[in-house]
Amino acid sequence: MPTPKVQNATVRRLKSISPFWLLPIVALIIGLALFARILDEQGESITIYFSNGAGITADKTPIRYQGLQIGVVKKVKFTEDLKRIMVTASINPEAKTVLREHTKFWLVRPSASLAGISGLDALVSGNYITLAPGGGDSADEFIAESEGPMAQMDEGDILIHLLADNLGSISAGASVNYRKIPVGSISDYRFLEDQKKVQIDVVINKSYSHLVKKDSRFWNSSGLQTDISLSGISVDMDSITSLVIGGVSFDSPENSPSAVNGESYTLYQDEKSAQRGIEVDITLPNIRGLKINSTPLYYQNFKIGTLAALDAQAENKDNSVHGKLLVDENIGNLLRSDSQIVINENSLNADNLNNLEKLLAGPYFTLIAGSDGNSTPKTDFTVLTQSELLLSLPKTLIIKLTAPETYNVNVGQGVLYNGIRIGEIAQRTVSIEGVEFKIAIAEEYRDLIYADTKFIAASNLNVNIGVDGIQFEAAAPEKWLQGGIRILANKHGKGEALTQYPLYKDLSSAESGITGDNLQPAITLHSAVLPGIENGSLVLYKQFPVGQIISVQPTDKDFKIEVFINSQYRNLLTDRSKFWSESAAQVDISPKGVNIQAAPIMRTLKGAISFENFGAANKNTRLYSNETAARSVGNEITLTSSDAKDLSHGMPIRYMGITIGEVVSIEIDKSQQRIVSKALIQPNYYALISKKGSRFQLISPQISAGAIANLDSLLQPYINVEVGGGEISKTFRLNKEISNASKFANGIPLILETSSAFNLTEGSPVQYRGIEVGLVQKMTLDELGDRVLVDIIIGNKYKHLVRQNSEFWITSGYSFGFGLQGFAFETGSVQQFLKGGISFGTPSGQVVQPAAKAKQRFLLQQKLPEDSKFWNQGAY
Repeated sequence: MPTPKVQNATVRRLKSISPFWLLPIVALIIGLALFARILDEQGESITIYFSNGAGITADKTPIRYQGLQIGVVKKVKFTEDLKRIMVTASINPEAKTVLREHTKFWLVRPSASLAGISGLDALVSGNYITLAPGGGDSADEFIAESEGPMAQMDEGDILIHLLADNLGSISAGASVNYRKIPVGSISDYRFLEDQKKVQIDVVINKSYSHLVKKDSRFWNSSGLQTDISLSGISVDMDSITSLVIGGVSFDSPENSPSAVNGESYTLYQDEKSAQRGIEVDITLPNIRGLKINSTPLYYQNFKIGTLAALDAQAENKDNSVHGKLLVDENIGNLLRSDSQIVINENSLNADNLNNLEKLLAGPYFTLIAGSDGNSTPKTDFTVLTQSELLLSLPKTLIIKLTAPETYNVNVGQGVLYNGIRIGEIAQRTVSIEGVEFKIAIAEEYRDLIYADTKFIAASNLNVNIGVDGIQFEAAAPEKWLQGGIRILANKHGKGEALTQYPLYKDLSSAESGITGDNLQPAITLHSAVLPGIENGSLVLYKQFPVGQIISVQPTDKDFKIEVFINSQYRNLLTDRSKFWSESAAQVDISPKGVNIQAAPIMRTLKGAISFENFGAANKNTRLYSNETAARSVGNEITLTSSDAKDLSHGMPIRYMGITIGEVVSIEIDKSQQRIVSKALIQPNYYALISKKGSRFQLISPQISAGAIANLDSLLQPYINVEVGGGEISKTFRLNKEISNASKFANGIPLILETSSAFNLTEGSPVQYRGIEVGLVQKMTLDELGDRVLVDIIIGNKYKHLVRQNSEFWITSGYSFGFGLQGFAFETGSVQQFLKGGISFGTPSGQVVQPAAKAKQRFLLQQKLPEDSKFWNQGAY
């Protein structure tokens, strides 16, 4: 193979660059490096618009971020419209990444407020601009905030949002506490887009971020939380700062997962509202006093929940509203389909004094757990009132009570039997006709109720003030506030329980059968004159009170008197009942003394009437003036007299000192010019008195110089009766009473004739030997008027002393004689001196004449006969 042809290499020497050119190259590189460094150090130029330029100075005011300066203000000037300040600033290159669309700038200056002191570093170094990085694209123009946030987020901090109906007293910078330790602060707040809620931004420090859980609950802890109860006054306050600028607290369940940044929570009004529990939907009556987060729920006197919500605006046609109860989770097993929730309205009574917390808390709920093993869990209930619960219980005895007024008896009060509560007042209905109560008697006590059972309003403290004094009807002090209704125990009750009974005001009303203030009369009486009675006067039966007067009214003819008799005594009222007025006192004046029988003060002040059953059955409705008049009904006599002197209505008629009747009327008989009096005689004396020959004499006090007679008639004259022996008669002559009339009543009458009566008067004595044996009955003129006829009467035991030849003369009571032997002065009695008198004697020495005849006439001489001193029978 041919060998290739090899050419020879030519070696040439290259020309090198001159070292002179290295210097410009190095200088260029250095210059470029310096330019690049200058550009790098010059940073990013941005523009920030402020509302005013106070505190901002070009080439002096720094821009800081997290305590380090990242830029400086280069230029400060107005915008073209002079409305804002345009600040041109340079930002260090390493901080360019924070320049985003949503980055916020603001000026920091020293300030102090209730929320705290901010910008303290600016007090030393001067004002500066700071920023909060935001998202978005890169930007070089920004609008500064008027104020920066009070709290700024650091790495690891979490931001959460609270939603509330209103901001309340919370302000930016307010503390957020966990178990009263500050763990964060309020960063900002704003309206949501619909402006129905307020969103509050909260920054939790990274050291405590683990405390916020998914199920955490936040509440407003601003201001004072006070609780005033019988235990004292409790004041809860997180801090002075929270009192002024507000604050938020929260708690977290242990088993809940941790919260994430941006989580939203509900901000509750207070700690009570934030409580956890089982929510129970309820429909309840719209009653007053319900308070959200305050009205409690009790189970066997233990508080197990509260009213969490109440929709008062959603009121139904049946006056019910909807709400929610927050119930302790530990008793959730009691919320069953056969359980019931009852609402109770408190009143001041002895039952609630044992639980003053309930009393002061207003209405409260009670859970009644069911006992049916087949029941199912339930979280919605219709709340019953206490009365609805009682009326729904099986085998409960339901009774209706009626009354004219409430008597302070209220729903919820007890029904007591011998002090033991056996039932309760379930309903009270008020109408024009009165008040109706429905009471529920427990099954085990229903056998205590009979047809004649009486129910009484148990006010337990009644005070009545009247003429009887002050009357108290009081129960034991511990029962004064108990109220309710009590049952009058009756061991001998009869009949099965009724469905309706009256409710009595008090014990006395129950015993009297008085069911109201408007009493119904048992009988209406009539009286010609107004007796001494009034409304409320007593009605007596054999001096025992059995009723009262309820009305006294005048009519055209008389007075109408309505009488109420207590129900238990109405059997005493019959067709034979007679009524009469009771006098305040009975006075009997006799020679033995004065006997006064006074009625009790109560009867004296109020008046009283009495009744008893006697006589024929005639339904007599007349009210008699006294018992005598009542007992003498139908036994009437007539008395006639010449005048009515000393006569009076009601004047008693006596027989042997015993009152047997009275005068009931006095009238003028115009035809015969006389007085006709009607008198009633008691039945057991009527047959004895109403006979011909009975003598009726008017007895009145006789006062004379010689004596005082008939003292027993000093207060009231009376008519004395001397019984005759003839046939039955009803009309008698009433004789005017004369002195010693009873002594000489059946004597012999004589007539004396004289020319002048001198000092004689009716009642002047007729004497024999100085002994009074008769008296002057009357004096009249004869028909011609020329002489005086003196009617005298001589007592029966002395009539034999008067003979047909006896002589009568006037004795003036004194005599005076004068002669050669001297003078003689003789006096009689003082009575003779004042009233005059008559003496008589019979001449001696003759045959004894026969006794004088009745109505025989004698001459009445003016002076003592001359020869009378020689009469053996004597002149005196």
